[in-house]
Amino acid sequence: MAAMTTLNAARDSLATIPGVASCAVGLESNIGPGDYPLIRLVPSRLTPGRPYNERTIETLIYFGASTTLSEGLANVYSDLFALEAAIIAKIKALGGRYLETITDEDRLDAYKLMTIRADLLDSN
Repeated sequence: MAAMTTLNAARDSLATIPGVASCAVGLESNIGPGDYPLIRLVPSRLTPGRPYNERTIETLIYFGASTTLSEGLANVYSDLFALEAAIIAKIKALGGRYLETITDEDRLDAYKLMTIRADLLDSN
């Protein structure tokens, strides 16, 4: 249960980033145009112990924007890198650890997705 509390706290923090239209735990299949720019948190692995004293939730944080409303892909990348910086700042403020950003998550034709790998502390 503590894992969901941790994920929900991260979701609530990330939802306050200016310009984000939707933020949720899970990457649901019924995402629509009104959900973008979006952030989705997907737990990928829970491990005990180090680097923290409790349990670590390795989390994939998907974030994306529409390519159809932009004036070029370079502008989409610029917006996404600004969103990436804001997400990283929030994760660090929560005591989490940024691991890496995967920039090529092209799953949908009209949207550009990227993914941050981060560790969140679960106080289980």
